Amino acid sequence: MKRVDANESGFLGQIAVVSAGYPFRGKIDELPDGKVAVIQMRNADPAAGIDWLSLTRVELPRTSTRAFLVHGDVILSTRGGRNIAYYIEERHEPTVCSPHFFVIRAERQSILPEFLAWQLNQKPAQDHFAAGATGSYILNLKREIVENLPIVIPPLPEQKRIVDLDTAMKIERAILTRLIENRTLEMATIAKRLLAASSTRHEQRAS
Repeated sequence: MKRVDANESGFLGQIAVVSAGYPFRGKIDELPDGKVAVIQMRNADPAAGIDWLSLTRVELPRTSTRAFLVHGDVILSTRGGRNIAYYIEERHEPTVCSPHFFVIRAERQSILPEFLAWQLNQKPAQDHFAAGATGSYILNLKREIVENLPIVIPPLPEQKRIVDLDTAMKIERAILTRLIENRTLEMATIAKRLLAASSTRHEQRAS
């Protein structure tokens, strides 16, 4: 009998559907303004996530609602030295992503989309992507490489624990980053004040 708490394993293509982003025919920024938000590479940051406020809103040709991202999707960047996955939270506006992303939609309830995104961003998955990426100038990731990624599926409570730890780590990193930035600004202010005081003394001596 299979243990309830045992990890499952397989390939990504066995547990999720991997598809390309929306097939734009021209430059996104040249499309008419509209109500459909578009996630582009410039809107996604490995540390900060997706900058939703900066998304371009465009008018798309008549299209099926199946083209829109849904809550629980994971998008994976396909170009560059790192292929970062982003979990899509619930949105109240129609949203698509550019063709520079794959859309990954889990078909099993045994895996949390947030955990899937986390696993895609870890070193084993990143090494798999790097080994299969092609291109001499800009590396490009093919769908079959993504579909053949080995995936481990722990029990749901363990997945939730890992996701919570990852969320806490991101919050701590953001706090530390702000503290470092504030300290750097403070030190720069001190240096500027010292330089100004030194210049004042030299001027007084010269006069």
